[in-house]
Amino acid sequence: MDRDEERVESAGSPGPTIFLHIGTPKSGTTYLQSRMVANHEQAREQGLLWPGPAWKAHVEAVGELRELKHGRQLDPDGPWLRLAREAREWPGPRVLISMEWLVACRPHQISAAIESLAPGRVEVICTARDLLRTFVTQWQEMTKNRRPWGWSQFVEEMLANRPGPVCRAFWWQQDVPVILRKWGKLVSSERVHLVTVPPEGSDPELLWQRFCSVLDLDGTSFLSPRHTNDSLGVVSAGLMQRVNVRAIDQGVADADYKQVFQGTLAINILAGKRGAEQAIAVSEEVDTWIRARAERMVKKLRRLDINVVGRVEDLLPGSALEGREPDDVDDAELLDACVDALVSLGLSQLQALQRARAKNRQLRQQIAALRERNVALSRQPDARGVRTRIRGAMSHGRAGVGRLIHRRGDAP
Repeated sequence: MDRDEERVESAGSPGPTIFLHIGTPKSGTTYLQSRMVANHEQAREQGLLWPGPAWKAHVEAVGELRELKHGRQLDPDGPWLRLAREAREWPGPRVLISMEWLVACRPHQISAAIESLAPGRVEVICTARDLLRTFVTQWQEMTKNRRPWGWSQFVEEMLANRPGPVCRAFWWQQDVPVILRKWGKLVSSERVHLVTVPPEGSDPELLWQRFCSVLDLDGTSFLSPRHTNDSLGVVSAGLMQRVNVRAIDQGVADADYKQVFQGTLAINILAGKRGAEQAIAVSEEVDTWIRARAERMVKKLRRLDINVVGRVEDLLPGSALEGREPDDVDDAELLDACVDALVSLGLSQLQALQRARAKNRQLRQQIAALRERNVALSRQPDARGVRTRIRGAMSHGRAGVGRLIHRRGDAP
Protein backbone atom coordinates (compact mmCIF):
# COMPACT_ATOMS: atom_id res chain seq x y z
CA MET A 1 0.00 0.00 0.00
CA ASP A 2 1.47 3.37 -1.03
CA ARG A 3 1.45 6.55 1.03
CA ASP A 4 -1.65 7.96 -0.62
CA GLU A 5 -3.67 4.79 -0.02
CA GLU A 6 -2.57 4.79 3.60
CA ARG A 7 -3.69 8.42 3.96
CA VAL A 8 -7.17 7.74 2.55
CA GLU A 9 -7.58 4.53 4.54
CA SER A 10 -6.48 6.20 7.77
CA ALA A 11 -9.21 8.78 7.29
CA GLY A 12 -11.78 6.01 7.58
CA SER A 13 -13.56 7.15 4.42
CA PRO A 14 -13.49 6.32 0.71
CA GLY A 15 -12.99 9.93 -0.31
CA PRO A 16 -9.75 11.61 -1.40
CA THR A 17 -7.56 13.83 0.72
CA ILE A 18 -8.60 17.38 -0.17
CA PHE A 19 -5.97 20.03 0.48
CA LEU A 20 -7.23 23.57 1.02
CA HIS A 21 -4.46 26.07 0.36
CA ILE A 22 -5.85 29.05 2.24
CA GLY A 23 -3.16 31.69 1.69
CA THR A 24 -1.87 33.97 3.12
CA PRO A 25 -1.88 36.74 0.48
CA LYS A 26 1.56 37.80 -0.80
CA SER A 27 3.17 34.50 0.21
CA GLY A 28 3.81 33.20 -3.29
CA THR A 29 0.20 32.15 -3.82
CA THR A 30 -0.06 33.46 -7.40
CA TYR A 31 3.16 31.70 -8.34
CA LEU A 32 2.01 28.39 -6.85
CA GLN A 33 -1.47 28.63 -8.35
CA SER A 34 -0.17 29.57 -11.79
CA ARG A 35 2.29 26.70 -11.76
CA MET A 36 -0.49 24.27 -10.84
CA VAL A 37 -2.69 25.59 -13.66
CA ALA A 38 0.17 25.22 -16.15
CA ASN A 39 0.90 21.65 -15.03
CA HIS A 40 -2.48 20.30 -13.95
CA GLU A 41 -2.31 17.41 -16.40
CA GLN A 42 1.05 16.22 -15.01
CA ALA A 43 -0.33 16.53 -11.48
CA ARG A 44 -3.35 14.49 -12.52
CA GLU A 45 -1.05 11.72 -13.76
CA GLN A 46 0.37 11.58 -10.21
CA GLY A 47 -3.09 11.29 -8.68
CA LEU A 48 -3.59 14.96 -7.73
CA LEU A 49 -6.65 16.74 -9.11
CA TRP A 50 -6.52 20.48 -9.68
CA PRO A 51 -10.26 21.06 -10.21
CA GLY A 52 -11.47 23.57 -12.72
CA PRO A 53 -8.89 23.38 -14.19
CA ALA A 54 -8.98 27.17 -14.68
CA TRP A 55 -8.13 28.98 -11.44
CA LYS A 56 -11.20 31.14 -12.03
CA ALA A 57 -13.28 28.22 -10.74
CA HIS A 58 -11.46 28.44 -7.38
CA VAL A 59 -11.89 32.22 -7.24
CA GLU A 60 -15.62 32.10 -7.94
CA ALA A 61 -16.14 29.23 -5.49
CA VAL A 62 -14.33 30.89 -2.60
CA GLY A 63 -15.96 34.21 -3.43
CA GLU A 64 -19.37 32.60 -2.94
CA LEU A 65 -18.23 30.87 0.25
CA ARG A 66 -16.99 34.17 1.71
CA GLU A 67 -20.41 35.72 1.06
CA LEU A 68 -22.26 32.98 2.97
CA LYS A 69 -24.25 34.44 5.86
CA HIS A 70 -24.58 32.67 9.19
CA GLY A 71 -27.52 30.26 9.18
CA ARG A 72 -27.80 30.23 5.36
CA GLN A 73 -27.05 27.40 2.95
CA LEU A 74 -24.81 27.35 -0.10
CA ASP A 75 -26.52 27.25 -3.49
CA PRO A 76 -26.58 23.59 -4.65
CA ASP A 77 -25.83 24.77 -8.18
CA GLY A 78 -23.40 27.50 -7.10
CA PRO A 79 -19.67 27.60 -7.79
CA TRP A 80 -18.50 26.31 -4.39
CA LEU A 81 -20.63 23.18 -4.35
CA ARG A 82 -19.80 22.52 -8.02
CA LEU A 83 -16.10 22.62 -7.14
CA ALA A 84 -16.69 20.53 -4.00
CA ARG A 85 -18.60 17.94 -6.02
CA GLU A 86 -15.75 17.66 -8.52
CA ALA A 87 -13.31 17.21 -5.63
CA ARG A 88 -15.43 14.58 -3.84
CA GLU A 89 -15.98 12.55 -6.99
CA TRP A 90 -12.31 12.40 -7.94
CA PRO A 91 -11.32 8.69 -7.88
CA GLY A 92 -7.68 9.50 -7.20
CA PRO A 93 -6.07 10.02 -3.78
CA ARG A 94 -5.60 13.81 -3.63
CA VAL A 95 -7.23 17.12 -4.60
CA LEU A 96 -5.93 20.69 -4.26
CA ILE A 97 -8.10 23.81 -3.96
CA SER A 98 -6.18 27.07 -3.63
CA MET A 99 -7.44 30.59 -3.01
CA GLU A 100 -6.01 33.06 -0.50
CA TRP A 101 -9.39 34.54 0.44
CA LEU A 102 -9.90 31.39 2.49
CA VAL A 103 -7.72 32.84 5.27
CA ALA A 104 -10.48 35.33 6.06
CA CYS A 105 -13.28 32.77 6.30
CA ARG A 106 -15.46 32.98 9.37
CA PRO A 107 -16.09 29.85 11.47
CA HIS A 108 -19.47 29.08 9.89
CA GLN A 109 -17.93 29.41 6.42
CA ILE A 110 -15.08 27.06 7.35
CA SER A 111 -17.62 24.58 8.70
CA ALA A 112 -19.69 24.79 5.51
CA ALA A 113 -16.60 24.21 3.37
CA ILE A 114 -15.46 21.15 5.32
CA GLU A 115 -18.94 19.63 5.45
CA SER A 116 -19.36 20.07 1.70
CA LEU A 117 -16.16 18.11 1.04
CA ALA A 118 -17.16 15.03 3.09
CA PRO A 119 -16.37 12.17 2.94
CA GLY A 120 -13.07 13.58 1.75
CA ARG A 121 -10.36 14.16 4.33
CA VAL A 122 -9.59 17.89 4.52
CA GLU A 123 -6.04 19.12 5.14
CA VAL A 124 -5.10 22.79 5.38
CA ILE A 125 -2.01 24.40 3.87
CA CYS A 126 -1.07 27.94 4.93
CA THR A 127 1.86 29.63 3.21
CA ALA A 128 3.38 32.64 5.01
CA ARG A 129 6.36 34.96 4.63
CA ASP A 130 8.21 37.21 7.04
CA LEU A 131 6.25 40.15 8.42
CA LEU A 132 8.60 42.86 7.11
CA ARG A 133 8.19 41.90 3.46
CA THR A 134 4.51 41.20 4.03
CA PHE A 135 3.96 44.65 5.54
CA VAL A 136 5.06 46.55 2.43
CA THR A 137 3.76 44.12 -0.19
CA GLN A 138 0.34 43.97 1.46
CA TRP A 139 -0.02 47.76 1.31
CA GLN A 140 0.95 47.94 -2.35
CA GLU A 141 -1.43 45.05 -3.06
CA MET A 142 -4.19 47.09 -1.44
CA THR A 143 -3.43 49.91 -3.87
CA LYS A 144 -4.10 47.45 -6.73
CA ASN A 145 -7.42 46.46 -5.19
CA ARG A 146 -9.33 49.75 -4.87
CA ARG A 147 -8.21 50.58 -1.34
CA PRO A 148 -7.94 54.35 -0.78
CA TRP A 149 -5.65 54.22 2.27
CA GLY A 150 -2.47 56.26 2.02
CA TRP A 151 0.86 55.10 3.43
CA SER A 152 0.68 57.40 6.47
CA GLN A 153 -2.79 56.16 7.41
CA PHE A 154 -1.65 52.57 6.95
CA VAL A 155 1.46 52.97 9.13
CA GLU A 156 -0.21 55.01 11.87
CA GLU A 157 -3.15 52.68 12.25
CA MET A 158 -0.97 49.56 12.19
CA LEU A 159 1.52 50.82 14.79
CA ALA A 160 -1.24 52.10 17.04
CA ASN A 161 -3.06 48.79 16.58
CA ARG A 162 -6.34 50.69 16.29
CA PRO A 163 -9.34 48.58 15.24
CA GLY A 164 -9.89 50.60 12.07
CA PRO A 165 -10.44 49.40 8.49
CA VAL A 166 -6.72 49.28 7.67
CA CYS A 167 -5.73 47.28 10.73
CA ARG A 168 -8.65 44.89 10.38
CA ALA A 169 -7.99 44.28 6.67
CA PHE A 170 -4.32 43.53 7.30
CA TRP A 171 -4.50 41.25 10.32
CA TRP A 172 -7.61 39.44 9.08
CA GLN A 173 -5.36 38.12 6.31
CA GLN A 174 -1.92 38.09 7.93
CA ASP A 175 -2.21 37.14 11.62
CA VAL A 176 -0.96 33.61 10.99
CA PRO A 177 -1.34 32.23 14.56
CA VAL A 178 -4.95 33.44 14.74
CA ILE A 179 -5.72 32.07 11.27
CA LEU A 180 -4.28 28.65 12.08
CA ARG A 181 -6.07 28.43 15.42
CA LYS A 182 -9.34 29.36 13.69
CA TRP A 183 -9.00 26.60 11.10
CA GLY A 184 -7.54 24.23 13.71
CA LYS A 185 -10.81 24.24 15.64
CA LEU A 186 -12.39 22.26 12.80
CA VAL A 187 -9.35 20.48 11.31
CA SER A 188 -7.16 18.36 13.57
CA SER A 189 -3.61 19.63 14.13
CA GLU A 190 -1.87 16.82 12.23
CA ARG A 191 -3.75 17.98 9.13
CA VAL A 192 -2.67 21.63 9.38
CA HIS A 193 0.52 22.54 7.50
CA LEU A 194 2.43 25.83 7.71
CA VAL A 195 4.71 26.28 4.69
CA THR A 196 7.15 29.12 5.22
CA VAL A 197 8.43 31.26 2.36
CA PRO A 198 12.23 31.02 2.33
CA PRO A 199 14.25 34.15 3.20
CA GLU A 200 15.12 36.68 0.52
CA GLY A 201 17.91 35.42 -1.73
CA SER A 202 17.02 31.73 -1.38
CA ASP A 203 16.64 29.34 -4.31
CA PRO A 204 13.38 30.33 -6.06
CA GLU A 205 12.46 26.64 -6.34
CA LEU A 206 12.58 26.08 -2.59
CA LEU A 207 9.05 27.33 -1.90
CA TRP A 208 7.70 25.12 -4.69
CA GLN A 209 9.57 22.11 -3.29
CA ARG A 210 8.18 22.71 0.19
CA PHE A 211 4.67 23.08 -1.17
CA CYS A 212 4.91 19.91 -3.25
CA SER A 213 6.23 17.92 -0.29
CA VAL A 214 2.94 18.44 1.54
CA LEU A 215 1.01 17.27 -1.53
CA ASP A 216 3.20 14.17 -2.04
CA LEU A 217 3.83 15.58 -5.49
CA ASP A 218 6.98 15.34 -7.60
CA GLY A 219 6.95 18.77 -9.24
CA THR A 220 10.60 18.90 -10.30
CA SER A 221 9.73 18.72 -14.00
CA PHE A 222 6.76 21.09 -13.83
CA LEU A 223 7.09 24.14 -16.05
CA SER A 224 7.37 27.54 -14.40
CA PRO A 225 4.32 29.76 -14.86
CA ARG A 226 4.12 32.71 -17.22
CA HIS A 227 1.94 34.76 -14.90
CA THR A 228 3.12 36.12 -11.57
CA ASN A 229 1.60 38.80 -9.37
CA ASP A 230 4.36 41.40 -9.67
CA SER A 231 4.49 44.11 -7.02
CA LEU A 232 4.44 47.81 -7.86
CA GLY A 233 7.34 50.15 -7.30
CA VAL A 234 7.10 52.93 -4.74
CA VAL A 235 5.99 55.63 -7.21
CA SER A 236 3.44 53.46 -9.01
CA ALA A 237 1.92 52.28 -5.73
CA GLY A 238 1.51 55.89 -4.64
CA LEU A 239 -0.09 56.73 -7.97
CA MET A 240 -2.56 53.83 -7.71
CA GLN A 241 -3.57 54.89 -4.20
CA ARG A 242 -4.50 58.34 -5.52
CA VAL A 243 -6.33 56.80 -8.47
CA ASN A 244 -8.38 54.71 -6.04
CA VAL A 245 -9.49 57.79 -4.12
CA ARG A 246 -10.74 59.44 -7.31
CA ALA A 247 -12.31 56.24 -8.64
CA ILE A 248 -14.29 55.80 -5.43
CA ASP A 249 -15.32 59.47 -5.41
CA GLN A 250 -16.61 59.14 -8.97
CA GLY A 251 -18.51 55.94 -8.26
CA VAL A 252 -16.57 53.63 -10.57
CA ALA A 253 -18.20 50.18 -10.42
CA ASP A 254 -16.12 47.35 -9.03
CA ALA A 255 -16.24 45.34 -12.27
CA ASP A 256 -15.13 48.38 -14.30
CA TYR A 257 -12.34 49.09 -11.81
CA LYS A 258 -11.00 45.54 -12.09
CA GLN A 259 -10.96 45.64 -15.86
CA VAL A 260 -9.52 49.12 -16.45
CA PHE A 261 -7.67 50.30 -13.36
CA GLN A 262 -6.52 47.00 -11.86
CA GLY A 263 -6.13 44.89 -14.98
CA THR A 264 -4.89 47.42 -17.51
CA LEU A 265 -3.32 50.22 -15.47
CA ALA A 266 -1.88 48.44 -12.42
CA ILE A 267 -1.03 45.01 -13.77
CA ASN A 268 -0.36 45.54 -17.47
CA ILE A 269 1.26 48.99 -17.30
CA LEU A 270 2.58 50.01 -13.87
CA ALA A 271 3.84 46.58 -12.79
CA GLY A 272 6.06 46.56 -15.86
CA LYS A 273 7.81 49.73 -14.65
CA ARG A 274 8.94 48.16 -11.39
CA GLY A 275 12.50 47.71 -12.61
CA ALA A 276 12.81 51.47 -13.18
CA GLU A 277 11.51 52.37 -9.71
CA GLN A 278 12.76 51.88 -6.19
CA ALA A 279 11.04 49.38 -3.94
CA ILE A 280 8.96 50.31 -0.90
CA ALA A 281 10.87 50.51 2.37
CA VAL A 282 9.98 51.48 5.93
CA SER A 283 11.40 53.87 8.49
CA GLU A 284 13.64 52.69 11.32
CA GLU A 285 10.75 53.09 13.74
CA VAL A 286 8.44 50.95 11.65
CA ASP A 287 11.19 48.37 11.09
CA THR A 288 11.69 48.03 14.86
CA TRP A 289 7.96 47.66 15.46
CA ILE A 290 7.61 44.99 12.77
CA ARG A 291 10.50 42.92 14.14
CA ALA A 292 9.05 42.97 17.65
CA ARG A 293 5.63 41.94 16.35
CA ALA A 294 7.18 39.17 14.24
CA GLU A 295 8.96 37.78 17.31
CA ARG A 296 5.66 37.55 19.16
CA MET A 297 3.99 35.83 16.21
CA VAL A 298 6.76 33.26 15.92
CA LYS A 299 6.55 32.49 19.65
CA LYS A 300 2.82 31.82 19.28
CA LEU A 301 3.43 29.61 16.25
CA ARG A 302 5.99 27.52 18.12
CA ARG A 303 3.29 26.66 20.65
CA LEU A 304 0.93 25.33 17.99
CA ASP A 305 0.93 21.60 17.39
CA ILE A 306 1.06 21.78 13.58
CA ASN A 307 3.30 20.55 10.79
CA VAL A 308 5.83 23.24 9.83
CA VAL A 309 7.41 22.79 6.41
CA GLY A 310 10.55 24.91 6.34
CA ARG A 311 11.58 26.79 9.46
CA VAL A 312 9.33 28.91 11.61
CA GLU A 313 12.33 31.27 11.91
CA ASP A 314 11.83 32.06 8.20
CA LEU A 315 9.01 34.31 9.37
CA LEU A 316 11.46 36.58 11.22
CA PRO A 317 12.58 39.56 9.10
CA GLY A 318 16.03 39.48 7.59
CA SER A 319 18.02 42.53 6.56
CA ALA A 320 16.39 45.95 6.37
CA LEU A 321 14.50 46.75 3.19
CA GLU A 322 16.17 48.90 0.57
CA GLY A 323 14.10 51.60 -1.06
CA ARG A 324 11.94 54.55 -0.03
CA GLU A 325 8.78 55.20 1.87
CA PRO A 326 5.83 56.14 -0.36
CA ASP A 327 5.41 59.47 1.44
CA ASP A 328 8.89 60.47 0.25
CA VAL A 329 7.71 60.47 -3.37
CA ASP A 330 7.19 64.06 -4.52
CA ASP A 331 4.56 65.48 -6.84
CA ALA A 332 6.98 65.79 -9.76
CA GLU A 333 7.68 62.06 -9.66
CA LEU A 334 3.97 61.29 -9.47
CA LEU A 335 3.31 63.61 -12.40
CA ASP A 336 5.98 61.87 -14.51
CA ALA A 337 4.54 58.48 -13.62
CA CYS A 338 1.06 59.72 -14.45
CA VAL A 339 2.13 61.02 -17.86
CA ASP A 340 3.96 57.76 -18.66
CA ALA A 341 0.92 55.77 -17.58
CA LEU A 342 -1.42 57.92 -19.67
CA VAL A 343 0.74 57.44 -22.76
CA SER A 344 0.93 53.69 -22.16
CA LEU A 345 -2.81 53.55 -21.54
CA GLY A 346 -3.45 55.53 -24.72
CA LEU A 347 -1.19 53.22 -26.73
CA SER A 348 -2.95 50.15 -25.34
CA GLN A 349 -6.30 51.62 -26.31
CA LEU A 350 -4.94 52.48 -29.77
CA GLN A 351 -3.75 48.89 -30.21
CA ALA A 352 -7.17 47.63 -29.13
CA LEU A 353 -8.79 50.02 -31.63
CA GLN A 354 -6.48 48.82 -34.41
CA ARG A 355 -7.36 45.21 -33.63
CA ALA A 356 -11.05 46.09 -33.71
CA ARG A 357 -10.64 47.91 -37.05
CA ALA A 358 -8.80 44.93 -38.53
CA LYS A 359 -11.56 42.63 -37.34
CA ASN A 360 -14.18 44.97 -38.83
CA ARG A 361 -12.35 45.00 -42.18
CA GLN A 362 -12.28 41.22 -42.14
CA LEU A 363 -15.99 41.04 -41.39
CA ARG A 364 -16.80 43.58 -44.13
CA GLN A 365 -14.78 41.53 -46.63
CA GLN A 366 -16.65 38.39 -45.61
CA ILE A 367 -20.00 40.17 -45.96
CA ALA A 368 -19.02 41.53 -49.41
CA ALA A 369 -17.98 38.04 -50.51
CA LEU A 370 -21.31 36.62 -49.37
CA ARG A 371 -23.21 39.33 -51.25
CA GLU A 372 -21.25 38.61 -54.45
CA ARG A 373 -22.00 34.92 -54.04
CA ASN A 374 -25.69 35.63 -53.58
CA VAL A 375 -25.74 37.82 -56.70
CA ALA A 376 -23.95 35.14 -58.67
CA LEU A 377 -26.38 32.48 -57.50
CA SER A 378 -29.35 34.66 -58.38
CA ARG A 379 -28.04 35.01 -61.96
CA GLN A 380 -27.81 31.26 -62.57
CA PRO A 381 -30.57 30.02 -64.95
CA ASP A 382 -32.02 27.59 -62.44
CA ALA A 383 -32.28 30.30 -59.79
CA ARG A 384 -33.47 33.11 -62.10
CA GLY A 385 -36.21 31.26 -63.95
CA VAL A 386 -37.39 28.74 -61.42
CA ARG A 387 -40.56 30.61 -60.50
CA THR A 388 -41.45 31.29 -64.15
CA ARG A 389 -40.97 27.64 -65.10
CA ILE A 390 -43.01 26.43 -62.15
CA ARG A 391 -45.87 28.78 -63.02
CA GLY A 392 -45.72 27.69 -66.67
CA ALA A 393 -45.67 24.04 -65.75
CA MET A 394 -48.67 24.48 -63.46
CA SER A 395 -50.61 26.09 -66.33
CA HIS A 396 -50.16 22.86 -68.34
CA GLY A 397 -51.47 20.77 -65.54
CA ARG A 398 -50.07 17.53 -64.18
CA ALA A 399 -48.21 16.63 -67.37
CA GLY A 400 -46.38 19.92 -67.40
CA VAL A 401 -45.23 19.53 -63.79
CA GLY A 402 -44.02 16.01 -64.56
CA ARG A 403 -41.97 17.25 -67.51
CA LEU A 404 -40.43 19.97 -65.27
CA ILE A 405 -39.49 17.44 -62.57
CA HIS A 406 -38.02 15.13 -65.19
CA ARG A 407 -35.85 17.92 -66.62
CA ARG A 408 -34.65 18.88 -63.09
CA GLY A 409 -33.77 15.29 -62.34
CA ASP A 410 -31.68 15.06 -65.51
CA ALA A 411 -29.80 18.24 -64.71
CA PRO A 412 -26.18 17.73 -63.66
